[in-house]
Amino acid sequence: MTVQRPGERPATPPEQGGAGAGRGYRMLAGTLLLACIGGVVYFAAHEPARARAGADGRGPRSQQDSGDIDASRTAAMARQPLHPRRAQARPAADDLASVVVPGTPAPSMGEVIEGLHRAGIHTGLGAFNPPGTSPPLVGLAVPEDYVLPEGYVRHYQATDDGQAIEPILMYSPDYQFVDGAGQPVAIPADRVVRAANAPAGLPIRQVRIPPPQAGPGASS
Repeated sequence: MTVQRPGERPATPPEQGGAGAGRGYRMLAGTLLLACIGGVVYFAAHEPARARAGADGRGPRSQQDSGDIDASRTAAMARQPLHPRRAQARPAADDLASVVVPGTPAPSMGEVIEGLHRAGIHTGLGAFNPPGTSPPLVGLAVPEDYVLPEGYVRHYQATDDGQAIEPILMYSPDYQFVDGAGQPVAIPADRVVRAANAPAGLPIRQVRIPPPQAGPGASS
């Protein structure tokens, strides 16, 4: 039997002290659990905004910024970029395709020649004058079996409607002509040989220009 002396506090039974300590630990553990749960909820609510802010170096985006980004993404998805491809070669300047417009009536020969001349083309068809602008030259007829003397050429022609004309005698542009004394002689600008200057052995006969052919539906 324990005797309590005057002035001493009654001793606490060991069982009561252990129970109090257990309750204290449980309260501390509960507080820590609540703190952990609160921290998890807080980070779950704020971490996505922080992550977006850290990705572009700016703070959380406003509703307007989010709308601009969505519009940009929509425009990028709807965009259809063009892909360059080498263009087909254009027709040469002396090609008839350069003066003929697709879908329009076929031009006449005169219009084709005039178009070539406007383009500065004087070769091929461009070497000719438009029909009706340069009438055939009238000169001395040169028979096919006639041997041309040096310095002369046959000049072939045709009418505007395609009729062949006998060749006429012309001075060659590669020669200079002189008289019996060796003096230069001026020749006609059209280079057509006149009857008075015809070379020996050439029959004197001028060519005949055939009349235009009657067109379709013309009365005979």
